[in-house]
Amino acid sequence: MRKNILSAVLALMLMCSQTADAAVLGDVTGGWSADMGAYTYFYNTIYNSSEGRQTEYYAEYTPNTEAVPIVVNGESIWGRRDINEAVNYMRKNGMRPMIGVNADYFSFLTGIPMGHTIIDGEIYSKTNEAQDAVGFRADGSGFIGRLDLKTNVSDGARSIEITFINKWCQAGFDAVYLITDKFGSSTKTESECVFVTCTPKEGKLGIGKELTLTVDDNSVYNGDLAIPSGKMILLADTHTNPEQLDFLRSLKAGQTIKITNEAVGDARWNEAESGLSSVGGRLLSNGEIGSGFEAGSAPRTAIGIKPDGKIIFYVLDGRQSGYSSGARLTTLAERMKELGCTDAINLDGGGSTAITGVFPGSNAAMVVNSPSDGELRRAANYIFIKDNRQPTGTAWIVNFDVPEAKKYLAGMTVQTSVNSVYDTHNYKIEKYGKVNYTAENSENGASSVDKNGLVTMAGQGGVKITAEVDGATADAYFESFETPDEIKIYNSTDSREIAEIRTEANEELQLDLTAAAFVNGERIQSEDRLFKWETEGEIGEITGEGLFTLADTVNKSGKIKVTAGNLTKEIQVIIADYPKPVNPFADTSGHWAEETISLMAAGGVIRGSEENGRIYFHPDNDMTRAEFAVMMGNFMQFDLSKYSGSNQIFSDRNEIPEWARKSVQAMSEAGIIQGGENPDGSYSFNPNDSITRAEAMTTLGRILSSKTEKEIHFADNAEIPSWAVSGVKSLVSAGIVTGYEDNTIRPNANVTRAEAAVMLSKLG
Repeated sequence: MRKNILSAVLALMLMCSQTADAAVLGDVTGGWSADMGAYTYFYNTIYNSSEGRQTEYYAEYTPNTEAVPIVVNGESIWGRRDINEAVNYMRKNGMRPMIGVNADYFSFLTGIPMGHTIIDGEIYSKTNEAQDAVGFRADGSGFIGRLDLKTNVSDGARSIEITFINKWCQAGFDAVYLITDKFGSSTKTESECVFVTCTPKEGKLGIGKELTLTVDDNSVYNGDLAIPSGKMILLADTHTNPEQLDFLRSLKAGQTIKITNEAVGDARWNEAESGLSSVGGRLLSNGEIGSGFEAGSAPRTAIGIKPDGKIIFYVLDGRQSGYSSGARLTTLAERMKELGCTDAINLDGGGSTAITGVFPGSNAAMVVNSPSDGELRRAANYIFIKDNRQPTGTAWIVNFDVPEAKKYLAGMTVQTSVNSVYDTHNYKIEKYGKVNYTAENSENGASSVDKNGLVTMAGQGGVKITAEVDGATADAYFESFETPDEIKIYNSTDSREIAEIRTEANEELQLDLTAAAFVNGERIQSEDRLFKWETEGEIGEITGEGLFTLADTVNKSGKIKVTAGNLTKEIQVIIADYPKPVNPFADTSGHWAEETISLMAAGGVIRGSEENGRIYFHPDNDMTRAEFAVMMGNFMQFDLSKYSGSNQIFSDRNEIPEWARKSVQAMSEAGIIQGGENPDGSYSFNPNDSITRAEAMTTLGRILSSKTEKEIHFADNAEIPSWAVSGVKSLVSAGIVTGYEDNTIRPNANVTRAEAAVMLSKLG
């Protein structure tokens, strides 16, 4: 999904060379950047260092009113939501997301943030201590400072401090809580508490603001209490401080009370429309790196502010070997300073680390980083840049649908099309003008495009296809090749490459051949019709699509020639009168698998047993696991002299017949056959058990030279063991195994000796 969306806006995304020196995280090896509009740019950078690969993402935002940073919580304080759910909440409430990152630390039990939260100028949650926090004004500007909130409630004669706003009141806590309807549908209390239900009348629950309320009800209740819409509840456990408890109990229905909030020591908080604190600590303060950081590398999320007011929203992935290792907090602080920040705080990291963006030319929000949990973690809240822009109707982004493949054999056609157009404020334009397509060739290219976007490849060179809509354009680049570097021929039935054909005369034999063209070792797009197919000699006929029909003759030789441009691939074809193999077994004459059994015996792959002076194969007997191992070992031509036959791998090694021990050991050490795990962790081979079709197909699937796993649709699909699905698909796709007339595959049926010989012969 990330790849598809990013491809759609490729015109705006460039390989980036970061403006800051990349010494902290290592040497830059790749990345991209995107102009998001509204004075916001998005960057991805990949590094290599002595500590491994690192992958970071960040947005640089210049304060403006076209897009402003906000805090997004969700439908309630209680509970958690992932970043996609936060996006959906914004859209549901008429807000356009642009970029978002995870924010405050939180309780895994309740989802309640650990710090202070300010949304739309209102205090959504408050804790009882001062914390480092980031605030955002209505004009988009931000600041980082210490947030120490003091909240009091007064009846005109007395006042007490409100310790927490929208936090969970737990039994025995000596604190006074203010719970609003934003907390959730109920108080979630589990002990006896005093509840004072109030109706807000005037003012706002904001910093530096005063809120007037009327008391509706005062009661004592043990347990969870519903929070009516539009109401606020003052509450405290009945074991709290007596003075505070007495104040709450004294409040009467109809009485007026007032709540005030003050940010101690930093008047900037009176200007904050949004903000939140973090227990993660201050990374930078006036350009100085903090101290006392926790040890250990992890995924990280941070926010920083530059001297010119620009804000950095930063994410570094981690705990993923080969992709990104993460960083210590000291390293994170150094990187934020390297990006030009003078103030920065650490937000919740680890599995919570996430960053999403709505990129130009798309309505979809895309999580671009790789969360270390393997999936998005549901957290408390997020910081988003909210897009306030309105539609302009002026075309800006043209989304050009083009194939991923870029190299084609001359004569191929490629369909391109415009699927959408977005305006300069990233709104989708529902009705746009005519699409005009043009082709610009380079080198010896002669490709063309028609009015519907169909490109016809011609000549030897590149071509740029441009789609233009109302002055906005998008480009696609392709290469056409008249003469490739190499041609390879394959059997369409099993996709095996063919270098030579040796066969006996058979007027019914047909081979469906397919050709492939290569340039610099890379297979390019082609079709059989674009090659010239010829035969030389009295070997048969071949169509323009590669269907070869063998001549009914013997002792003839010739060639199949396949040409593209100035290059011709030749395949030697030899038709001879091969004698049928001698049948060494007394019990296979007339058997449906007689010829295959005889061929396999001639090749030393299978053997029979002597009885009364004659050799018997017993084709319809079930094949044991030991017999199958020997047959496989013969087929693979293992040098059994290298193996002792001790079979230390299997706990039941003494049950393996002497004649099979070296073969079992060889096949096991090669990873071709496996045993079953016992409760004590050891493995048993069960040599004398009959091998099932599922077991045989799984084993044979491990030695297939070319694997294709097409979907299978047998009536008994559900009976295929999960560990055997891949092997069954591989053998069915290769035509080695087929189903029965009743459309079953019978995976748990035993394999006969004849069936095993035929299966194995088809791999040869």
